Amino acid sequence: MAENEKIYPFRVGVIGAGLKGFGHANGYEWHPRTKVVAIADTDAENRQRFMDAFGVPGYSDYKEMLAKERIDIAAPILPVSPNPPVVIGCAQAGVKAIYCEKPIAAKLSDADAMVEECKKRNIPFAAGDAYINMPQHWKVLDLIKSGELGHVQSINLYQSTIEISGGGCQGLSALRMFAGWSDIDWLTGWVSGDPWSNDDQNMGGVVWFANGVTGFIHNRQTPRDGLEVLCEKGVYFTDWNSGHLYCGPAQRKSWAREHEDTHFFDEFGGTEDWMSPGGTRQKGGIVAIVDAIEKGIEPRCSGDNLRKVLEIAIALRESARRGHAPVKLPLEDRGLALYPMKDRMHSKKEALGREWYDPAYAKASVKKDLRSQKDKA
Repeated sequence: MAENEKIYPFRVGVIGAGLKGFGHANGYEWHPRTKVVAIADTDAENRQRFMDAFGVPGYSDYKEMLAKERIDIAAPILPVSPNPPVVIGCAQAGVKAIYCEKPIAAKLSDADAMVEECKKRNIPFAAGDAYINMPQHWKVLDLIKSGELGHVQSINLYQSTIEISGGGCQGLSALRMFAGWSDIDWLTGWVSGDPWSNDDQNMGGVVWFANGVTGFIHNRQTPRDGLEVLCEKGVYFTDWNSGHLYCGPAQRKSWAREHEDTHFFDEFGGTEDWMSPGGTRQKGGIVAIVDAIEKGIEPRCSGDNLRKVLEIAIALRESARRGHAPVKLPLEDRGLALYPMKDRMHSKKEALGREWYDPAYAKASVKKDLRSQKDKA
């Protein structure tokens, strides 16, 4: 075994040298047990930029990369359109784990195929530089599980995004997380635009989880943005950057006595550019995929979660089409789809043009000096 393999045992093959590809790659360079060893991209210009930055071989075909390199973690950081067949191809190549971007697919049947291909091969499948990867949310979840905050009664998701499947999948994932990953019994929904459109858009609704938790998706613009979890003995609110816990009078004294560090929910606070490799969402996601390999556990933002989040969004639209009638889940018609905005469905260079893309790419396509941080991790 080569010396660098002893230090960094998980070899990462990145597929997609775009803006987010560099962010993920820098995140792997930060983690003490991962190392980027190859890049695959059909775009020769982006591929060469990545090769020069990271000093790794490049391939125009990801299948050739997987055949010639020993890849443990496949990182397809791609637009939605090519994502399903590439994730499935990585699984069939026998990698140890797959960590792609969000949303994973536009069509339910594609999401099903991706999840099932990984499941039958026992390959951890994660998706998305996601809010739920941030550690403070999991600390609150542990408090809920321990009974300290009592049972979750209801959850308010304040989300006025114009793309509920694109960026909005983040909030829906957190909604599922604090509802205990429970299955959904039924939901009612509405859309801000044309309910007969298959394109992503702003949506709201009410979700009844099978475990009794009720979720409210507030889709109108207000100063409130984030997630509010109402428990029997406390309320947790996060604006996604930081979090705050509010306890009732009976719990306040015991909380202060038992938890000396009452601000631990803010320890990962602060805002960073979405392309930043050191962002806590990105770090948390990479920690989660490594833990999934080493501990045999489900990654925090799993592909299965993103499949169910896509199903929620489609079901909200189906309810709107039926005059806001209740819709039972799971949906029987797996051919239903919700198509993301053009710059998510296809490459940003193609969708937004070189005038927008080139300055953004110049900023993003840099290898960050995170080695000292890795050594201290």
